[in-house]
Amino acid sequence: MKTRTLAIILIMVLTVFAAKAQKRHKVRQPEPSPEELARQEKLEHMTANTARVVFIDSFVVGKRAFLNSYTLNPEVGTIGLVQESCPSRQRSDTYGFTNEIGNHRYMAKHDNDSCVSIYHSENIAGQWTAPTRLRGINDQGQFRRSNYPFMMGDGETFYFAAEGGDGLGGYDIYTSTYDKDAGRFLTPVNIGMPFNSEANDYMFVIDEYSRLGFFATDRRQPQDTVCVYVFVPSEIRQTYSPDEYTPEQIAAFSRIESISMTWDDSLQVSQAMARLQMTSDRKRQQVKGHDFTFVINDTTIYYHLSDFQNPGNVQRYRQLVSMRAQLAKLNQTLDNARQQYATSNKKKRIGLRRELADDERRQEELADSIRQLEKAIRNQEHQFLTKK
Repeated sequence: MKTRTLAIILIMVLTVFAAKAQKRHKVRQPEPSPEELARQEKLEHMTANTARVVFIDSFVVGKRAFLNSYTLNPEVGTIGLVQESCPSRQRSDTYGFTNEIGNHRYMAKHDNDSCVSIYHSENIAGQWTAPTRLRGINDQGQFRRSNYPFMMGDGETFYFAAEGGDGLGGYDIYTSTYDKDAGRFLTPVNIGMPFNSEANDYMFVIDEYSRLGFFATDRRQPQDTVCVYVFVPSEIRQTYSPDEYTPEQIAAFSRIESISMTWDDSLQVSQAMARLQMTSDRKRQQVKGHDFTFVINDTTIYYHLSDFQNPGNVQRYRQLVSMRAQLAKLNQTLDNARQQYATSNKKKRIGLRRELADDERRQEELADSIRQLEKAIRNQEHQFLTKK
């Protein structure tokens, strides 16, 4: 009995010592910093407010050639690398955008080795003005680097990517609106998820002619590789209702875990895929034997005059071809006049300036008339096909 009592006491003592030893060796987790808590709160808020977006395709490509996956109509403008004249920089990592008419250019430039800002230049009388930093985009210095600019056709809605600010990490995509009266941009707004993530997200572009959008991201990708997503733009931002979706489902949408998850409307998806195929085919050049390429709607494209079903559209298309030729000739005239202006004396420049202003106004009016005629042909042809 005495031996048993001593054994019990020994076990209790050893248990107490073991508990104390375990307590001593337990590593106390550090409390999250205020910055980390704020980041987590921001991430949770943005996830809960993920926008409803229909993604129709994605392409995993090399980072240096990702723009090859952007199948844009020429009316959108041109995007490409900016060649900076800096001997210390072996290769450029800054991008620029030039509008369709070719009189406005937005470009990212290195202010120094660590800071990149977006600049604007305008073509006046054949000469590009000295680039000036965009007012309103980074006046407070909240962004360390701002890059990948794109301006919509309205000349006011602007997209770019930036590091810093209220981003989630790496590059985030922002939008801003140009205030013509004030001559500056309004405070940039982070466009949120699913476009942004804790990785790098950038080069947000909307093709208003094919009604498709593109952006690139390196989330979940190996080094030097990015994924280009193609989506259907929406004029009104809608989010996922917590009454309809669980937090886990909304989080999956925010990460774009599967593009097929977003296919609620099969007709919308199939039509968007058809538009993507059309623009892809156009980029790969016209098929031999086609006279031209003219898109009627989501599923119909014409290649010959005999394809037109509305009799009046044959004459309208001939008028369109004539107007396009006039615009091409006017563009050449303007180029020649601009070259002449650059080498003329002050007195001659006064007269040339008036001529250039008149021709540039005609250029804009003719380009607008061409767009209106193209729209009229499409609408009338679509109505004829629908009735038939």
